[in-house]
Amino acid sequence: MKKSLAMPLMLSALLLSGCSSEHTTSITDANEKVMTIGDVSVTKGQEYDLLKTSNGPVQVITMAQNVIYDKEVPVNEEMKKQAEDQFKLIAENNEKVVDQIVNLGYKDKQDYIDKVLLPGVQAQALMKKYFVDDAETIELQYKPSIAQVIQCDTKENADQALQALKDGKTAQEVAEQYGLDSSSYTGSEELVTTNDSALPTRLINALNSASEAGVMPEVYETEDSNTAYYVAVLVSNDYDENVDRIADTLGSDSSMAKSCLVYYLTKYDFEVFDQELFDYYKQNTPEYLVTHPDLMETAKETD
Repeated sequence: MKKSLAMPLMLSALLLSGCSSEHTTSITDANEKVMTIGDVSVTKGQEYDLLKTSNGPVQVITMAQNVIYDKEVPVNEEMKKQAEDQFKLIAENNEKVVDQIVNLGYKDKQDYIDKVLLPGVQAQALMKKYFVDDAETIELQYKPSIAQVIQCDTKENADQALQALKDGKTAQEVAEQYGLDSSSYTGSEELVTTNDSALPTRLINALNSASEAGVMPEVYETEDSNTAYYVAVLVSNDYDENVDRIADTLGSDSSMAKSCLVYYLTKYDFEVFDQELFDYYKQNTPEYLVTHPDLMETAKETD
């Protein structure tokens, strides 16, 4: 059974478990005045509506992320040290940094660390955890492997390069003799994934599915008009063995950050019941509406 997120303040008013998405949220003391300037007064209800309209969608997701961080990657001493070290780097070249963060609305240095830097450290930790938690999906989509790939400009050079590899020459030696000088694939060991759009799909699939490491058995050609030829040596396609390297390489991809968020929103049954916010997400980021698979599917089709 999935656990529901317990959201404080605004978030708890917007996200409720087990209701339909046909409500507009409000607060009980909406008529209470928060300020008066001359003849004009501003009530809590007006302030709430302004906050929801101007920053509500972003604020709700940020608060949801913070709850997820605390459940999945709670703050520990190492994280505190990382955040403190980050602040020291910021302060090294800016002796007025504390005054500046106070002017931004933070109480002091520690408040800034707690509200900005620590969540950033937690986000990095969550991303690494995501590569373990959702390994099957990531491997299926990205087909990662560690390999030495060499690009050649002619089929003849590629055939000779393949034979040289089979004869025991290193990938670097083969690349120097037969490789294309201007290519980025020069026999160095690197992570290969479906993000490598220059490589033939057949090569990416073959590396990922090979039963053992070693020289790949054939020359792989691109299928576009500018035909390129590749040979390769598989170093490893063991996901668990390479997960840290895979996470370091793919983790900076913006689409991966969104996939990570959606995975944990789904895990905790994130649901929006304020109609205005629901409509906003439906229009702009339907993938966040994780309890509405039809809308999520629409988001996938438009990516």
